[in-house]
Amino acid sequence: MTIVDFVRLILKHLVLLILVPLLLGTMVIVLTMNPSFEYSSETLLYTGLATGSSIEMDKTFNYQATNTAFDNLINIINSRETQEEVAIRLLAQHLMLPEANSKFISKELFDEFQKKIPKDLYKYVAKGNTTVNNSVQESDAELTPFPESINRKDYEQTVLNLTSLMKSSNTNFVYELLNYDEDDHYSLKAISGIKAQRINSSDLIKLSYTVNDPGICQQTLAIYNQVCIINYKHIKENRSDAVVKYFENELFKARENLKEAEDRLLEFSKSSNIINYYEQSKAVAVVKEDMMVNYKKITAELAGVEAGTKKLEEKLRIQEIIQQKSNTILGKKKELGDLNFKIGLTQAEIESRNGAADIEKITTLKNQSQLLIDEIKKGVDELYTYQNSIDGLPVSKVLPDWMNNVVESENLKAQIRVINGQNNDFQEVYAEYAPAGANMKRLEREISVAEQGYLEILHGLNLAKLKLQDSEMSSNLKTIDTPYFPLSPNPTKRSILIIAAAFLGGIITLGIIFVMEYFDDTLKNSIRATKKTGFPSLGMMPKIILDPGNINLPFIQNRVIEIITQNILQYFGEQKANQNPKTIIVFSTQKLEGKTVIAGNIAKTLKKDGKKVLLLNYNDKQESINQKQSSPILNKILRYPDSRIDFDNPFLADVSSYLKPSENKVYKMNNKFYDAKSYTDILESNNILLDFIPDFVIIELPAIIYHNYPAELIINADLDLLVCRSNRIWSDSDESAVANLREACASKLNILVNGVNINEIESVLGDLPKNRSKLREKVKSMFKFQFFSKNKI
Repeated sequence: MTIVDFVRLILKHLVLLILVPLLLGTMVIVLTMNPSFEYSSETLLYTGLATGSSIEMDKTFNYQATNTAFDNLINIINSRETQEEVAIRLLAQHLMLPEANSKFISKELFDEFQKKIPKDLYKYVAKGNTTVNNSVQESDAELTPFPESINRKDYEQTVLNLTSLMKSSNTNFVYELLNYDEDDHYSLKAISGIKAQRINSSDLIKLSYTVNDPGICQQTLAIYNQVCIINYKHIKENRSDAVVKYFENELFKARENLKEAEDRLLEFSKSSNIINYYEQSKAVAVVKEDMMVNYKKITAELAGVEAGTKKLEEKLRIQEIIQQKSNTILGKKKELGDLNFKIGLTQAEIESRNGAADIEKITTLKNQSQLLIDEIKKGVDELYTYQNSIDGLPVSKVLPDWMNNVVESENLKAQIRVINGQNNDFQEVYAEYAPAGANMKRLEREISVAEQGYLEILHGLNLAKLKLQDSEMSSNLKTIDTPYFPLSPNPTKRSILIIAAAFLGGIITLGIIFVMEYFDDTLKNSIRATKKTGFPSLGMMPKIILDPGNINLPFIQNRVIEIITQNILQYFGEQKANQNPKTIIVFSTQKLEGKTVIAGNIAKTLKKDGKKVLLLNYNDKQESINQKQSSPILNKILRYPDSRIDFDNPFLADVSSYLKPSENKVYKMNNKFYDAKSYTDILESNNILLDFIPDFVIIELPAIIYHNYPAELIINADLDLLVCRSNRIWSDSDESAVANLREACASKLNILVNGVNINEIESVLGDLPKNRSKLREKVKSMFKFQFFSKNKI
């Protein structure tokens, strides 16, 4: 949408855009003829939350915490409990007034108050001496000015009585008065009208209230001050005291848990005989590590000795007699191994005891061992009587090596058996120390956790006590600006409401117009029609309206049909147009699209250009809409263009008025028509004889959605012209009707938009021919951003 289109849209609905705001403004004026005056008052509370003194010397300013504290205070002020207490106190004050007092309530409202209050409610008003504990201190009593006739203790007792009545059920008068929204002074809805807000970033809270009575306005704020100060103080102190008690209880539990954990560790150390677990376990681990290193070394040596012995034995082929001797020697070798084992075991016991050994026993065992060695050597010497071995080596060289390996192997095996025994002892020690270590760790961890918990709770208790003292110092709110008695009512917002209503009416109307324009999905003009249908456009025809204003409509319609005819001729080409008769099929998907008028005026224009034209129509009478048109009164009021059709316009004249009978023929829609492949088939099936050869044959078909059509005729035609109204949408039924034609003859199919708005013709003719003032021309040029261009040279 261009700026010119926008201005035209505004000008088109200008009367509506003016009329709706005027109507809404007038309605607001009528409805606010008798305004209700309201009075406002305000008060200031000093909190000290941001800059007040604190007992915490290292306390730093925390912006977020300060904002949270102010939010908590404002929420307490706006809480339902606070509002209920304020409403009950205000009700009690008015119940105890003996007569109207303008400082508290006006006479008119007091009379209404007495009429709506039931008589039995006055029995809850305390009179005479009371025994109630006055929760309001003397310093707080100054916040609420009382008439001399009201006793403060009686007033407090009355408040307690009304509170008990309100909480007793949900059907009593006080409960209904507070919870229904009808009352303007005592309902929670009315009390919630008190606005509490922090003044910038200061320590001040401003309470403001607006109501229809100055006395009630002042007294409500005064009572609100009193209730808020007391409630905030109680909440702060009770909350901090509860925290201190909580930490004291938790500290006692933590002390008991720590003592139990320490007692369990002590009992476990006694039962396991542990003096210093970490040093003891370290010493055992070092000894075992040394033993395992020695074990691996001896095992490796044993493997080497056995391998050498095996190799030496393979070099000696022992005869049958030598085998018998060998059995004897082997028996002695076994005895020698047992003696070596006993010797090694005895020496290990002596080393573990770290004391003197039985030297005689060891000497005896060694002597026995030496005797066995001597006997083995002697037996070996007897076995090997031969001088050489099988390999030709002297026996004296092989036997000593074999003997040494055998002795060494037995010694190593004895040491391994001793080490295996010691390893079993170490496994028993480890089996005892491993769970002891895990239990020690667990008990020490429990003690550490219990100790940390105890210290943290102790720290929290100290902070809570410090916070308690700080809360007691900072919970005292002070009124630094008491609510004042408003003498003059607030200025009414009548003028603002009138302006707002008019402005809102204009904006909503303009928005609706824009929405309707934006969601307008009609074909509207040739550009949109081409975009929605996908067919190229040959042009568009304006709507023939009864009153076009100062626009020269006859010139426009004649020029537009000439342009359409020229586009048709250019489509065929001048040379081809003079060779053979060209067939033009004019059809539409819906009824009453104006195809008869379009086809007739195209034929008329072609005839004017000297072309021989034949127009074939399926009906001898031109279809027309109902010519009884009522005068659009609403259009006249809103100054919309007259949408009635000018049926007397020559452009809408019957075809027979400008075409000869020989140029205008009617065909019948029969079976032969549906089989027609060209216009000659239609002429033959209807016995039509021509006395001339036409240059152009224009065939009009009925709406293809409601009637069948000769498909081959359309396919073989030179030009297929689809006529559509501009004020309708391109629906799925239209697309389905032309789907087959789109595939068969897409290059020949063109669209012509009929009945477009007269302003849409500017895309074809430029500025429409009509009388314009110089000012209008300049304004239009400005909207087109043509500041320095001229329409003429």
